[in-house]
Amino acid sequence: MKHLSSILSQAGHSPVPVNFPDGSRLLLLPAGGRMLGLFPAGTEDNFLWTNPALAAAESARAYFARGGWPNPGGDRTWLAPEIELFIGDLKRAGDTYAVPPALDPGAWQVAAADSARATLTTTARLSLLQSRRTIEARLEKAYRPAANPLPALAGLDYAGYTQRTTLELEPAADTATPVRLGIWNLLQLPPPGEMLIPAWSATPPQVVFGTPAAGELETTARLVRWHMGGPGGDAKIALKALPLAGRAGHLSRGAGDGQWNLVVRQFAVEPAGDYVDALWTDPAATGWVFQACCVRSGAERFNELEYHAPAAGTEPGRNRVADESQVWAFRGPAAAVAEAARLLLGAELKLG
Repeated sequence: MKHLSSILSQAGHSPVPVNFPDGSRLLLLPAGGRMLGLFPAGTEDNFLWTNPALAAAESARAYFARGGWPNPGGDRTWLAPEIELFIGDLKRAGDTYAVPPALDPGAWQVAAADSARATLTTTARLSLLQSRRTIEARLEKAYRPAANPLPALAGLDYAGYTQRTTLELEPAADTATPVRLGIWNLLQLPPPGEMLIPAWSATPPQVVFGTPAAGELETTARLVRWHMGGPGGDAKIALKALPLAGRAGHLSRGAGDGQWNLVVRQFAVEPAGDYVDALWTDPAATGWVFQACCVRSGAERFNELEYHAPAAGTEPGRNRVADESQVWAFRGPAAAVAEAARLLLGAELKLG
C-alpha cells in the first residue's frame, strides 16, 4: 500500500489510507471516488486491479495528464441507466459512448477518514442524453470494516470492507415524467480469472456485447461460471434479479507460488426492485442487476464484477436511496481457497 500511495502522491494526487482494526487496509483515491487498494495485514499485494500506468511515478503523471477518461482501477461508483448517461446516440452506441466527467472523475471530497471508517462525497450536474434533461445528483460512499465470514478457515489472509452508498436526486417539479437513476458499483479485478455467480435456478445470462469465447461460459443448476482468461475481444454478460443469490466472486492466481485469490462481493437483491439499467439495443429491456465484463483488448486489461441497486426518482419522497454491500477477499493455498469458494459461493473447484 505504501508503494502505490507514494506513486499517487508523486503524480499529484492525495490518496487516503485507512487501516481497520482487523488489519485490513484500504487506499482511497478521491479523484473518481475510487477505493483503489485492498490489502491484508503484512503484505503489499493488492487484491484489486490497478492500471499498469500506476507502476511508476513518471508513467502515472503522464497517464493522469492525458485527455479522456482516467481509469486508475479499483472499486468505483457510476449511475444507471447507462444509455441515458453515457451514450449520445443509441444507433451509434460504440462511437458516442463517453464517461461523463461530472461523475468520473467528478469532484469527490473526503468527508471523514480514521481507523474505523472513511467517507467520500460528491455532487454532480448530469445530462440525460436520451430524454434531454439535466439533474443534480449527490453521492456519498462510506467505508467501514467487514468481519471475516470464515474466521475458522485456516491458512488464508483476509481483507474486507463494507461500503454504504447513498444517492440523492434533486426533486423535480415535473412529477408526470420523473427521472430514475440507480447506483451502479463496479469492482475491477486482475485477469486472467474466473467469475463465479451463484443462482437459485439455472438461468443463462444475457450477452450485452461481444462474444465470450467457446467454452468460457457455463451455466449449471446453481452457478454461472465464466472463465475469463482466453483469447478474444471484450465481452459483457448480465443477469436479472430473480435467479440471483446476492453474492458473486472472482477467482485468480496469486503472486506467490501456489497462491490463489478469491474476492467475493455480497449485495442486496430485490426481485421486484426498480432496476433501471437497460440493454443498448433495447431501452425498454430494463431490470439488469448483475453484470460481469471482461476487457482484454488494448493496454488496460481487467475483469469487472458489477451490480446495480434499485433506483431513486425525482418525485418527492423517492429521491433518496441507500445501498450496502460487503467485499471479502482471501489469499492462500489452493485447498483453503477452494473451500472458501465452496462455502461462500457453492462452487466445487479443483485448483492446481
